[in-house]
Formats: sequence, C-alpha cells, structure tokens
Amino acid sequence: MPVAGIQNAAASLRSNTDVQAGEALGNALIDKGVDAVTSEDTSEEYDFQVVDEQGHVVKTTTTEEWEEEGLAQAEVMGTVRVIGGAMIGISVLVIVLNEVFAIDSIANSSGPFAGIIDSLESTGVAAMSLLVVGLLVAAANRVMGFFGGGGM
Repeated sequence: MPVAGIQNAAASLRSNTDVQAGEALGNALIDKGVDAVTSEDTSEEYDFQVVDEQGHVVKTTTTEEWEEEGLAQAEVMGTVRVIGGAMIGISVLVIVLNEVFAIDSIANSSGPFAGIIDSLESTGVAAMSLLVVGLLVAAANRVMGFFGGGGM
C-alpha cells in the first residue's frame, strides 16, 4: 500500500464520530485530572482504598497515612536485607570459627584445658544451631506481618 493510501486510511479513521467522541472524552478527563492536581488547596488529604487482585478492599487510608506508614514502599526489601545479612553474618562466623578451632595450638587434645576447648566446640555448635532456628522464627514472624498477623 503506498504512503498516500495509508494517509487516506488514517484520515478516514479520524473522521469517524466514535473516534472523535473518544478523543473528546479523553481530553476532558485529562483536563479534569490536571485541574484536580493543580488546584489551589493541595494540603487536602485524599481518601482512597487499597484493593487486591480479587477486588477486595484491603485498607481505606489517606495519602499522608500511606506515606507515613511506609506502605507506599516495598517493605519486603528491608526484610530481605535483614534476613540475608543475618545469614551472611552467620556464614562468616562459622568460617572464622572453623579456621580458629583448626589451629594446632587450640585443637590439641592434651593439657589441662583440653576439656574446655571440647566444651566450647560442642556448646558453640549447639548455640549456632539455635541461632539459625531463631533466625527462621524471626523471619517467619516478619513475613507473617505482611499478611496482617505479626504474632508478637
């Protein structure tokens, strides 16, 4: 189709009454939105509802409350950073402790303090296991907080 044919088709579409009515309605809505945003009274709070994918109203709030509570941002990223940072911290601690307890002067099985080193190793492993379980409980509590039931 030559360029002139495309231009004629576009002109015939734009002259259609339905297209013109749609353009007029769209322009009116845009003008109304611009007028609402640029109105004199900008300190007014706007009430709105937070709706989920199924159409259920999750919360009715205002714009100021929405921003103050931090709901306008993805709070899950802060939780991911905290949990991830704790996991990395535990991993680094385990690596350092493995290297420290592998040193010959600490890993000796004779001498008056050999029992203390064994107690430290067994107690430390149990403490690290409890720390991992505690991290799981804290993470689960925080994640449940996103669904409205914090637990603590």
